[in-house]
Amino acid sequence: MKKTLVLLSLALPLAGCGGAAAPEPRSYDLGLEAPAAKLPAVRVGGVRAAAPFDGTDMFYRLAYRNASEIAAFTGSRWAAPPAEMLRKQLQRASAESGKCTLSVEIQEFTQVFSAKDASEGRVELLASLSGGATRRFAVAEGRAGADAVGGAGALARASNRAIGELAGWIAAQPGCR
Repeated sequence: MKKTLVLLSLALPLAGCGGAAAPEPRSYDLGLEAPAAKLPAVRVGGVRAAAPFDGTDMFYRLAYRNASEIAAFTGSRWAAPPAEMLRKQLQRASAESGKCTLSVEIQEFTQVFSAKDASEGRVELLASLSGGATRRFAVAEGRAGADAVGGAGALARASNRAIGELAGWIAAQPGCR
């Protein structure tokens, strides 16, 4: 009897270890559609991201509580690092090769919550052209909802708007025409 109680006391805590596995995180990207804007003749060069946006974590900020605190969604991730996804969108928007080479650094790629149920996707880029021109771009896209799904959609829209702004800027550069 004593042996049975000892075995049961050892077996019961281990029974909890064999429970259901944690669900696989959901993966998101910037979608299938090419950006509406087309880049002028330019070569797409390096696209990189500043830390912590150089991995596949999907980040958010609770601006209503502490805008300087950044956190990652636990059940959601990007299918690829944001720099790779943005490079793909830039290549989709690029019609041809040109005189200048465009390089981009992603400095912000987050879902920012202004309230528990209201957020926007925010993309901040530092773009430079081989001719020496440099410019910062900051695009925020609302209607991001209260979860990672809405944030992924808003960040896709913000990325495509940023590409449109890049296109206008590149077209205005005399050394790239």
